[in-house]
Parts: sequence; C-alpha cells; structure tokens
Amino acid sequence: MNRVIFLDNLRYLMVLLVVVLHAAISYGKFVPWWFVKDAGSSVFFDILMLTLDSFLMPMLYLIAGFFAISSFQKNGPVHFLKGKFRRLGLPILVGIPLVSPSAAYLYHYTRKADAMAVTFPEYWAAYMQQAGDLHVGVIRSIDHFAHSHFWFMSLLLCFFVLFAGYAYQRNWHRTPEPVLSGNSMSGKSILVILLAVGFLSAVSTFTAKMLFASPANPQPWISIGPFLMFEPERVIMYMLYFGMGVVAYYKKWFTRSFIPGHPVVWPASALVLFIGLLSVVKPLMEDFSEEKLLVFVFFRSFFCVCMLVVFTKAAASRWNDASRAGRLLARNSYYIYMIHYLVVLFLQLALVSWSGGSVFIKFGIVVSASILISFGISHYMVRPYPRQFIAGLYGIFIAVMISAS
Repeated sequence: MNRVIFLDNLRYLMVLLVVVLHAAISYGKFVPWWFVKDAGSSVFFDILMLTLDSFLMPMLYLIAGFFAISSFQKNGPVHFLKGKFRRLGLPILVGIPLVSPSAAYLYHYTRKADAMAVTFPEYWAAYMQQAGDLHVGVIRSIDHFAHSHFWFMSLLLCFFVLFAGYAYQRNWHRTPEPVLSGNSMSGKSILVILLAVGFLSAVSTFTAKMLFASPANPQPWISIGPFLMFEPERVIMYMLYFGMGVVAYYKKWFTRSFIPGHPVVWPASALVLFIGLLSVVKPLMEDFSEEKLLVFVFFRSFFCVCMLVVFTKAAASRWNDASRAGRLLARNSYYIYMIHYLVVLFLQLALVSWSGGSVFIKFGIVVSASILISFGISHYMVRPYPRQFIAGLYGIFIAVMISAS
C-alpha cells in the first residue's frame, strides 16, 4: 500500500495543535495546576482547550495505529520492536530527566519565588530519586516522578509492544502483504465501528471518572511504577483509537473503502455536539452530578469521533499531497513534539511579568515562537546531529546545575 500522505499531513497538524494547546493552558482557568499560570485569563482559551483536548491525542494514536502494520511487515517483529524502543524509549530516557523536574520546579518557582526552600539541583536529585519507586496508583503530588508530555510516547510504546505480540501470532511478518488480499469494509460497517468507539469511549471515561476522580483531584493521573503514566479516564479511548487505526489500514478505509456521510453531515454533527458540550461543562463544574458527567462524556466522545471523520475526509480529498513546507514539517513533527514543552513553559515564564500585555498577544507570541524554535532545533540540530545535540544539551544542563548549586 502506498503511503497515505494526508495522514502524515494530519499528524504534523495535530502536533502543531498540541503546541497551541499547551500555550493556551497558561491563559485559561481549566488547568489550575499548570506549571506557569499567567495572572490574566480569557474564557476563549478554556473553549480552545476544551476543543483541542477532545480529539488531538486520539487522532495521533489512530495515525500511529494505521502505520503500524506496514512497519511490522517491513521490519519483522524483532526489528520492529527495536526500532520502536530506539525511536520512543531512548528519547524518553533522555528527555524525562531534563523536562519533568524542570517543569515541576517551575510550578513552585512561579507560585512562591521568594520562598524556595531548596535549590534546583537539590530538587532535581530528590525528584529523580523517585524514578526507582514502584508506585502503582493515582499520582497525588506535583512533585511525584512523572513523564510530563512523554507520557504519550511511553503509552504508545506499550501499544506497539501489544500490537507486535498480536501481529506475531497472526503471522503478519511471514507474508509480504497479507493485508492487500483482504476485503475492504462497507460504509455501514465503518459507521458501526465509529459509533461503537464513541460509545465505549464514553462508558470507559465515565467509569474511570467515578472510580478515580475526586473533588480534590478531578483529573487524576495514574503511574505504573516509573514506566507508564496516563489519565485512567482516557486510556481505553486511546487504545480504541490505536486499534481503529490498525483496522483502518487492514480494511483499507482510506484507499478502497470510504467513511459514509455527506460532507456537511459530519461537521454539522460536530458543531451540534460541541454546542451541547459547552452547554453542560459550566453546570457540571459548578454543581457536579453523575447525570451531568455522563452527558458531558457522551458529548465529548462523539464530538471526538466526528472530528476524526471531519479531518480525515477533508484531508483525504484536499490534502493528499506534500508541499515542500509540508514535507519539512512532517519530517520534524516527532521532534517538535519532544522539544516544544520546555520551550512553551519558558516563553510563558518570560511573559508573566508583562503585566500590561494582552493575553491574546502573549498567546500569539508563545505559539509562534515555540513552533519556530522547536522546528529550528529539530531541523538544524537534532535530526542532522542527534548525538552531538544530546551531548551539548546535557553539557548545558550540567553547567546550569553547577551554577545553581
């Protein structure tokens, strides 16, 4: 099967929107624990966060699942897993010691800068000591060892390991192209799968919310030792979307089969669902009830399904080619995701003291500068000189640690 270019395009678009999401958090009220919170805020950013947070990560997991079969067939089980551990596991090991303690320290620094009890090197050492803990359960402190934004990569690596075991049992590595001989899927069957994914996502989200969330911790995260960290309310949804990506490749959704529905139906459905989502979110936050939560998660789950269809149908018909800029962004999107987090935080920190500045101007600066800086570092440093970049980065980090002692 020829590479589906529009999914490469959608992947880099989703990554850029992740940067937008992280930039927006500082200027909204939905995430009070964010590491750098600006004094100003606007409801616009809460709406933007609610929108993007509903579909970004499911889309990225679906795209990863779609390309998993072809990678497994090309490389075989051993080289497939080696490649995934090299591409996902090694950056996690390199990135977490730099990013996670730095982000957590910024949380304390921005809230009590004049009363820091410990230096950054002391905090870093205490934070990283927890990497040896085998804690399994809800994370209850900002100071708990965490993966920061690398959680996406560690969970994706877990999905790839599970997928490799399944694909190995199905002998997909022994037949050059076992998928191409299979039947395509009818539009009705695709629609049933989409509805099932929406329903199961809603049920799993509601169940996990009731089991793990509390008034003091409404958005809980769970750690499985130092290896995996995820939101329990979403992990089943991510697994479903990854699996749906595998099915989409296996049944040729984007080459021979087509998602049914008039081009206007899916965007209109997404709009109606999002209006419903907005109508229930404020009452839910002001006066919690299980009924309101159930309505909220169903609206959000099916809004995500609709946005998946909107993006894939639009991109398949209008964006299945690669411009020069698109190719550059597609090649660098993986590293942009890894690099952007601290860039966003430090830019937000730099603008906190600008008391007279509009939050919209600050947001625009953070988004544009973060994308440009992350792309520049990826394109001119990380991709051509990965080892030298890591050595230089850790050299700078050690120098900062020494100077801060």
